Amino acid sequence: MSSMSRTERALYFFGRLLVRSLYRVTALGLENLPSGGFLLVPNHITWVDALLLQLACPRPIRYVIDQAYYHRPILHPILRAIGCIPINIRHSHAAVRTAAEKIAEGEIVCVFPEGQLERTGTLLRLQRGYELIARHAKAQVVPVWLDQLWGSIFSFQGGRFFTKFPKRIPYPVTIAFGKPLNAEEADVATVREELLKLGESCFSRRPSLDRHLAEECVRGLKRRPFATAVIDGTDHTELSRSKLLGAAAALSRYLRKEFSDERIAIVLPASKGSMLANLAVTLANKVPVDLNFTMGRAANESCCRRANLRVAISATPFMERLKDFPWPERILKLDELLPPMKGQIILWWIISLLAPARLLLRLLQAEPPENRKASS
Repeated sequence: MSSMSRTERALYFFGRLLVRSLYRVTALGLENLPSGGFLLVPNHITWVDALLLQLACPRPIRYVIDQAYYHRPILHPILRAIGCIPINIRHSHAAVRTAAEKIAEGEIVCVFPEGQLERTGTLLRLQRGYELIARHAKAQVVPVWLDQLWGSIFSFQGGRFFTKFPKRIPYPVTIAFGKPLNAEEADVATVREELLKLGESCFSRRPSLDRHLAEECVRGLKRRPFATAVIDGTDHTELSRSKLLGAAAALSRYLRKEFSDERIAIVLPASKGSMLANLAVTLANKVPVDLNFTMGRAANESCCRRANLRVAISATPFMERLKDFPWPERILKLDELLPPMKGQIILWWIISLLAPARLLLRLLQAEPPENRKASS
């Protein structure tokens, strides 16, 4: 790190303190970090990625940053304090040389290869600038994946960076360091593949994947209950989260009471009806099986036989278009089933608004058996 003035140290200290208070960082793969100098290449999701990486890494990191941002009055003191290397995209030779020298001196240098913040939460096309530094320094390249940051207050979710409330405090973040690559093998295609592998590994570790799907659906829909959950492409109607949950809850009670089948087929196009059916079957602790009605009769007969499907959810207008579909023994038509349930749907809509998620799950008996035993 470069020498800091008292003001710069204070800015850096409070910046780290702010990030620590908003985020809870879990670091993976620290054993992959080389002992000498090397180049870090992470994905780029938020304005505070640099501070998060520094919290996860046990050694100081020096960042290569666009000259336009480096010289901004608000950012410059902090960026200079942590030893950032400004780079002019059109005249990058000096910055590449400086970065290579710092790596040769045993420091860690970080370049965000996407060149900009992600606007959709997915990895952008990688730029080749980091390749110049790696080859010039003959340095090892360590890919890094920052996971779960999309949706935090410093990400671009919702089309804005800062003007939104945090979903959780502290916000959980996983940072995974991959195995080092030699400079000659760390081309754009290889680094991109390694980043995506790290992303998949981080995703598979998310706690939500260990929880019951019905629980995750209920908790997700109860957040911002009046926000739009579905816009139907067939008739352009909208359905709010709370109304979707209320209708699915009422239908799930019917399915649980009337059918003991483990699996229920769903034969519907992509629409609010298919989403409602899938959610209702899930809340009934059954497995929804969405049949591909374009595969042909023989393929769907095989699917029904192998999955032991005796009940299907569909709708009359759609069934009229499928003249040769191998329907199971019992067909539930949403257009006939839902209107008589209007009172129950309204009741469950009110309950879904007022009841906490855990209570709603217990009322629906939508928890896995082990959870019900533990809470009884």
